Amino acid sequence: MKKRPVNLERSDANIAEQYQNIYEGLQKDAAQNAWDARLTNKGKDWKLNFRYIHERNILVIEDFGTTGMDEDQWLKYQGLWDTAKTEVDTLGARGQGKFLFHYFSTDKVVLTETMDQKGKYRFSYGTTSEYDDESQKLQDFIPGAANLDHQGTRIWIMNIKPEFREDLLNFNQFMKYVAGSWWEIIRNYNATFNVNFDGVERIVAIQKFPDLIKKKTNTITIKGLGKVRNCILRYYNEEVPEEFRGIAIQRGGMTVVRVPVNADDQIKRRICGYCNFDDDLESELKKCEMPNHFGFSNKKAWNHVREFVRKTTDDFVLEITPKKERIEVSATLIDEAVKLVNELINEYAPELLTGVRKPSGPGPEEPGPHEPRDKPPLRIDLFRPNQRKYEYNETLLAECEIMNETDQKEDLILKFSIKNPEGLEKHGSKYSIFVPSQTRKKVDIQLIDFNSDIDQPGEYTAIGELINPKNKSSIHKKTFKFYLHAEPPKIGHSFVAKFDVIKGKKPDGNLQFFAKWKNLPINAKGVLVIIWDHPDFMRRRELSRTKKELTREMLLYFVTCGINEAFEKLLEISYSEKSIEPDKIRAIKQSCDEMLYEAAVRTE
Repeated sequence: MKKRPVNLERSDANIAEQYQNIYEGLQKDAAQNAWDARLTNKGKDWKLNFRYIHERNILVIEDFGTTGMDEDQWLKYQGLWDTAKTEVDTLGARGQGKFLFHYFSTDKVVLTETMDQKGKYRFSYGTTSEYDDESQKLQDFIPGAANLDHQGTRIWIMNIKPEFREDLLNFNQFMKYVAGSWWEIIRNYNATFNVNFDGVERIVAIQKFPDLIKKKTNTITIKGLGKVRNCILRYYNEEVPEEFRGIAIQRGGMTVVRVPVNADDQIKRRICGYCNFDDDLESELKKCEMPNHFGFSNKKAWNHVREFVRKTTDDFVLEITPKKERIEVSATLIDEAVKLVNELINEYAPELLTGVRKPSGPGPEEPGPHEPRDKPPLRIDLFRPNQRKYEYNETLLAECEIMNETDQKEDLILKFSIKNPEGLEKHGSKYSIFVPSQTRKKVDIQLIDFNSDIDQPGEYTAIGELINPKNKSSIHKKTFKFYLHAEPPKIGHSFVAKFDVIKGKKPDGNLQFFAKWKNLPINAKGVLVIIWDHPDFMRRRELSRTKKELTREMLLYFVTCGINEAFEKLLEISYSEKSIEPDKIRAIKQSCDEMLYEAAVRTE
């Protein structure tokens, strides 16, 4: 075996970590090597096959219409990480993609065949550290296999790792990766990509796009660098496929990266486009292209191109955005957000539930907030029902957690009782609890059923009392109310009475003074206004793959803004009482963190 002339300390795992998606990276590296080796400039008769052999667990990558590797190229290929590979007329930068081939193999074994323009056949097998191209042949590894019989190259990735097979062999997604990266050569040069992962050969095609509404073409010469030959933007009447959204930065027929469009979800999902460049600027971009072919480093050429694309797309978005576009948010979602915020405030910071006008209708302002009670270090921290109203066929599940913030472990007793509307005890039980120091301990309280023959309708009170078993003294007590076969009364006070939304960007493209805030400060009427086009909120909506996920993300974002406002109000109260000390701030922060935790759990 020969040692590979690797002149940098790299490994297949290190290289794989540079790819956000190794499956997309695999097709991209394989295709750029093959396209670099095309026989003609426009790739006449060029083809790339991806085939999986199930019975042998082998992935085969084979190109046609290419030069194959001569002796010099063969030696460079065996070097894997070849820092000397700097041909300006090829897509490949340093050949690091070959590490990725080895990474997919359980044994890191890859077989390579090639036939050059003189008909010379070469074969090698090897790992990332060594190879042999003299002593063995293909049939030693794959009995009965025929040698490569045409000019070009064929790669056999042996024994695909089990953990990669499911995602790798998802041919629909794999073909989307190919289409998203190589649409230009498929469309312009009829380049052929065949994918056969299940015994069926499929040709990658560019699917039909929706109807075009508006198109814009722009160009610019960047002094000392070169020219953006075309920057073409398109806006469609419906959403374009996800793999084509954004502005594709093209080099040598390959999409290196897509620049996202800064717009509302319903608009950005209908925009796609691309930029290509003259030879000078393309050469400059190649110098700062990332070795994995998925982006550019922070260099002059890329910074100028990116800024040009950003300005061009911002102008385009202004042209196509309806001037009086109405932001539509489900009233049900807003009501749920208001309800959840106020429930959490009621549990963790009830002092904020005064001083706000009632949510329904006008009325006089309530008195200012009362002084918050300090929490004892040993306490019932969480004590609540799973709902406020029950029917006779439903079950009460009481959630209870004990907090021990002391430095001592504690043996405790929790008394749990329920009193009916007449004040008589419906249920009573005791629980022995051991709570280590600096620990929160959940108590599993038994389920409570209701019988229409015994239990009368109305308001019930649940009482939790923490008791010291040594002296029987009461340490802490907490209660909650629920209603059986009766409507709960409406809550008179609330922290948030209503959510509203507003855009931070004006129709002319300028920003409102509050555009970089997540929300406007809650007003005296309890109205909390969310900035609809804040980048964080837009990103969360954009990443939601289903309507259910979108609803949850929006609900959680609204509630989070409400909790953040509660944090500020609690700090204001402490400041006004001249009690803004580190321990106090920390306690307020912890309460708000717990509210955020509960918000995430309750919106699952």
